[in-house]
Amino acid sequence: MRSSFGAKFGLYKFDNSTSSWVETNDKNIREMIITPSFNIGSLFGTIMVYFIMDSIGRSKSLCVSSVIYFIGVLFQVIFDNITTLCIGRVISGVAAGIATTLCLLYKAEISPKQIRGTLGVFNSLSLEFGKLLSCFYETLCLKLIVNNPNAQWRVAIAGLAIPTTLFLIIVWFLPETPRDEKNKELSDEYSKMSTKLKAEMAQGVITWKEALQTKSIVYRLIIAAILQLLRMLVGVSAIAYFSTQIYSNYLGIPTQSYGAWLATLNSVINLIFSLPAVKYIEGFGRRKTLLCSSFVLGLSMILTFFLCFIIDKTHNKVYGWICVIVMYVYTITDCSGWNAAIPVWQAEVFPIRMRAKANSIGWFFKYVSGIIVSSTSTTLMKYLSYYTFWVYASFCIIAFIFIYFTIRETRGLSLEEMENLYGGEKEKPFRDEKKIKKINQEKKECDITNA
Repeated sequence: MRSSFGAKFGLYKFDNSTSSWVETNDKNIREMIITPSFNIGSLFGTIMVYFIMDSIGRSKSLCVSSVIYFIGVLFQVIFDNITTLCIGRVISGVAAGIATTLCLLYKAEISPKQIRGTLGVFNSLSLEFGKLLSCFYETLCLKLIVNNPNAQWRVAIAGLAIPTTLFLIIVWFLPETPRDEKNKELSDEYSKMSTKLKAEMAQGVITWKEALQTKSIVYRLIIAAILQLLRMLVGVSAIAYFSTQIYSNYLGIPTQSYGAWLATLNSVINLIFSLPAVKYIEGFGRRKTLLCSSFVLGLSMILTFFLCFIIDKTHNKVYGWICVIVMYVYTITDCSGWNAAIPVWQAEVFPIRMRAKANSIGWFFKYVSGIIVSSTSTTLMKYLSYYTFWVYASFCIIAFIFIYFTIRETRGLSLEEMENLYGGEKEKPFRDEKKIKKINQEKKECDITNA
């Protein structure tokens, strides 16, 4: 939307000499202001959710996020300057921070342990499906609203009000989770819970002082924070940004005419090829998924650099198409593995009394890394070009090493059994399989005894 949104907010200008839209001199600065504003709002959302999720409950907090998001959309549509645009994005970001922190936590608390990983992949696929609908809607706005640039970008942004309204209607009727202590007296599921869990819930929400004095909780908090930082630092935003240059500079495809369709195609491919992960995530496990994902992401970054280097020297389009395939491998891996497993692991490993605080902290650092990446990726690409991929490849390597030595397998364990897994810091992550088998064997013996 260069002629509408881009021109309105000073990102593009019309060049009479070439009869085309070109970037303004301060485009990078404006992007560094506009793009991170959403993540800045999300930071506040992750802090806000800590104060409301245990006081008014999970489902009501999601209703609040829907209303806040709608207000943010109104700000962006009604007003037409960069200041109010950023304010609207910040407000919508607050809602996104609340919703993203809560959604996977809600699913983890109501789901049987056998399908928590599957639901995590479904969450990632749902986001990808949302991107697909968004790209398709944007494409329709570009193709159907051509004579009124001012209406074009307003209608495109106003479309955000549709999913948030549907979301509000759906979450309005959601029950509270059985583990929500505000609802425990009213829940039939609460009566079926273990004595240990009831005793834990009766103690109330853990204080910060108590949490920081518990080594196993501090250990998990540090892991969650670093993992969420690495979640964005592996460079998914850089791949998305540079793909347009691959199409336009190396393959000769005019992105001004076909950019929206290419983005739609990208979402379709990601969605289709990520579907098999729904079946295999539970059998493969969280730890192996994260290890394999970080390895594939790092390898894709390195291959992308070398392919871009070869294309730059030879101008052979064959390498350009290979580069596109590698980029698709990267985004599919990010969607079905990396981006799906991290929030699932985070939602599983903390005791119920600490879950609200822990998830707020984890998502806070996710949006911190989002701000870092979104505010620097375009500038890095401008000055380093494809050498930027080495920066993100190094973070993929760091992620692989970090996961290998810190992440323990949580597959098949109930949320309450995580304490057995993370009860002692001295245990090695790569011995998790033996520990899980031991726990499951003890459960079977207990069931036989009770029978």
